Amino acid sequence: MNDQPEPLRRASSVARGSNRGRLVEVLRRQGPLPRVELARSTGLSFPAISAITSKLIAEDVLREAETETGAPTPWPDDTDDEDPDQLNGRRRGRPAVLLTLNPEFGRVIAVSVRMNLIETLIADFSGSDLAQSRLELTTRALDAKALCDLVIAQIDAMLATTDTPRHRLLGIGIALQGIVNADTGRHLWSPALSITDVDLAKPIRDAFGVEVVMANDAVAVALALAASEPILAEGLAATIMVGHGVGMGVILDGEARWGAGAGSEIGHVKLALNGPQCRCGQRGCIEAYLADYALYRDARTFLDLPPAVSQQPSEAQMALLRERALGGDPRLAHLFRIAGRALAEAVAATISVLRPHHLILAGPGLQAFDMMRAAYEERLEQAVLPWLLKSTTIYVRPSESATIVDGMVLRTLRVVDRNHMETTD
Repeated sequence: MNDQPEPLRRASSVARGSNRGRLVEVLRRQGPLPRVELARSTGLSFPAISAITSKLIAEDVLREAETETGAPTPWPDDTDDEDPDQLNGRRRGRPAVLLTLNPEFGRVIAVSVRMNLIETLIADFSGSDLAQSRLELTTRALDAKALCDLVIAQIDAMLATTDTPRHRLLGIGIALQGIVNADTGRHLWSPALSITDVDLAKPIRDAFGVEVVMANDAVAVALALAASEPILAEGLAATIMVGHGVGMGVILDGEARWGAGAGSEIGHVKLALNGPQCRCGQRGCIEAYLADYALYRDARTFLDLPPAVSQQPSEAQMALLRERALGGDPRLAHLFRIAGRALAEAVAATISVLRPHHLILAGPGLQAFDMMRAAYEERLEQAVLPWLLKSTTIYVRPSESATIVDGMVLRTLRVVDRNHMETTD
């Protein structure tokens, strides 16, 4: 007896069997390909590729795209079931038929919950954005039921905006600022919320009958950056995100492979036992010197700046702070130098412990990197062994909060693709 809801059964069929899932993943990563290239990329035989793609086309998972133009292909018209290696060059010169994911097969929704902001994005099966919304509110005023109801309402609004029936929804991704158990779907702690240890996945799964994928927001940013720059999807990559807080996402070969372990609270590594107050309740954390709220809080001790909602400055308030600093105020220059040293400590700890191939500094807080650079570089040289520092390539990629939902779309689609992969074709 199969008691899965209809939408979940439909999503599961996408990746039924490891070969089907592998093929879908290749098309999602590389874009439209002829069957022969799918055979090369997946390692499957041409007859196997022909059989699998025929089934997926019949199920509306794949479709044939416009044929390639230009140089003739060395392979046959790949609608044939014959193995190209056995055709000895017969019928050469026909253009290959490209196969691509059918964007209308279904849709996924990504939600980002951050301090005073909930962003929602709906994308089609190919990963293309269809609609997005931003809801500003006092997130720390929400209890568990209000938070779940609000997220459900935002998802329903996205479905309505795009005329997407519920049975076309394949999966939902939720990214949270703070500590998330991605394996169980529980939010453990977040500075954006006053509630702790809440199961967010189950109520949303019950409401829509689809897979709910959860991740730390820094993991989502890491995935989005790796998708935009293929070099970052090679080997071990750590992304330190600086903005409302300071967090880290770790991915291997472009994927978050370690579930709950893929997110790290690097911002709560201590620099001083009796340092400034951190939002986590402790003192002297890296975040207490580097995050937006820390910089704005300290600047307000000597500047006439408007108060921040829930002690979290808005994007406009942080832009004002940067503008004042660029105007030459030496007190603000001092704050950003301290922030630069704190950023160097986060980088030093990451390199010394993980030795990643790539380390990416991302997030809206990096818009002020030029004001941190000198102090950051000086402290980094002091804090890391030279041969270790040379083993990691460091990138600076200031990014907006919308990068989070972009990454969660990718994460959710990958989980949908791989669902129910235990059997083979």
